[in-house]
Amino acid sequence: MARKGSRIKRPGRPGTNDRLGRRRRAAAHNRRNEAYLAQAQRLTCTGSWVLNVTTKRCFWSAELFRIWEFDPAKTKPSVSTLLERVHPSDRSSVEKSIDSATRTGRDFARDCRLLLWDGMTKYVHLVGHPAANKSGKIVEIIGAATDITDRVRAERALRRSEAYLAEAEKISHTGCWARNTATGALFWSQEEWRIFGLDPKKTKLSYRVFLDLVHPDDRALLEAVSTSAVSARKPYDIPFRVVLPDGSIKHLHSVGNPIFQDSGQVAEYIGVTMDVTDRKRTEAALQEAQSELARATRLTTMGELAASIAHEINQPLSAVIANGSASLRWLSRDVPDLAEAQEAMTRVVKEANRASEVIARIRALLRHDKPEYVAVDINGVIRDVLALTNWTLQVRDVLLRTRLPAELPLVRGDRIQLQQVIMNLIINGADAMSSINDRPRILRIRSQIDGSGGILVAITDAGSGLDPGIANRIFEPLFTTKPNGMGMGLSICRSIVEAHGGRLWASPGSPNGTVFQFTMPIFDGSGETHCE
Repeated sequence: MARKGSRIKRPGRPGTNDRLGRRRRAAAHNRRNEAYLAQAQRLTCTGSWVLNVTTKRCFWSAELFRIWEFDPAKTKPSVSTLLERVHPSDRSSVEKSIDSATRTGRDFARDCRLLLWDGMTKYVHLVGHPAANKSGKIVEIIGAATDITDRVRAERALRRSEAYLAEAEKISHTGCWARNTATGALFWSQEEWRIFGLDPKKTKLSYRVFLDLVHPDDRALLEAVSTSAVSARKPYDIPFRVVLPDGSIKHLHSVGNPIFQDSGQVAEYIGVTMDVTDRKRTEAALQEAQSELARATRLTTMGELAASIAHEINQPLSAVIANGSASLRWLSRDVPDLAEAQEAMTRVVKEANRASEVIARIRALLRHDKPEYVAVDINGVIRDVLALTNWTLQVRDVLLRTRLPAELPLVRGDRIQLQQVIMNLIINGADAMSSINDRPRILRIRSQIDGSGGILVAITDAGSGLDPGIANRIFEPLFTTKPNGMGMGLSICRSIVEAHGGRLWASPGSPNGTVFQFTMPIFDGSGETHCE
């Protein structure tokens, strides 16, 4: 008999505890799966939704609430709520997609925008799948929405960068290219196609197509340079010409760099092609204009030297007349003195040749020739100029002092242009001393081998020297200190010297005056220079 107050244990139904445990484990398993799913949706920015076609009731996952930025505690999911934040311009098409899926049973996928409460815009990819029951009737639309805002913005930024790059290529006339070293396959940017005058829609691009456009005279060198670069796995840089389909010629400059695989092998070459045709034309026009300006300057200088030239020519002509007259007298005697007459005629020929040399030097100085860089005796050039300027220096009371060592190496240059430089510097030196009366007007000219291995020429006057305020401007075009100067002489002189690979500069003399110095490269017989 049971004791009063005691609890009697009754046996439970067989298996009850097992079923309860299984249910609890299944519930825990489902919760864990739901947590995993929620986390996966969060990581992929993808929310799920379900629409019951009959009841119009909706289910939204937590991630869908977050994407649409609705509070789950305050918002009841529905199609109208879903559409509420779809951008007005996209709302109708989204609604039609859901209706069409309900009626036709077809999946849909589309991108749309969300206009949020704070005015910001999101981009989502919306998909829906109609689900039918056993009888084939559509009962639900199961869908998902992925936040693709970051991807859309990245794509837009990429397109914007590509547009900027394309515009930059167009402005700079620079195209991009890539070449697979194994297959030979080529990629050209739009500007690259334009540079080569080809239509990408009508042309099957290949290395042979490119090579056929290269100018025949440049093709072998281009192939050799590119082949050597690929073999050595090094960058290359080469100018070349192409003949376009319309027959016109372009000047191009191509630069290529290797891209390596993890194995160290070259996977491809990428590079740029620059259309330098306009620059080449501009350089040619500039060189022509500079040549014309230099010739005008020479003419101006020759005007200043007119008196000296007249004197130089008049001397041999006067001698020709005197010797000719003497010869006639010797011949008109009753007994002609043939020896004296012959000697006089010899002097006539000598003086006539002297006059001819003066005229030849003047004609050469005025001649409009292209520069011809050859081996030149710089001391010989200086002496030729001194022969033309001798009278000018004499009438200005300028004393000349020269130090021109014999057997200086030859320089590489254009004789006429070097004459122009030296003549301009000599005339400038004489002009600088025109107002000096308290000391001798001495012009010193010397030549020597300088420290860089070139030849240096220095022309020193005894004038008042350079004003420190304008010392840095005397080589500027159109700047002059002379009342009637053009301001081009020193500028052209510097251009000529630098075109020869030399340098021209000015510095104060000691104890007074100014020293103009320039260097010239030594000629080594191969056209190469040895002057820094």
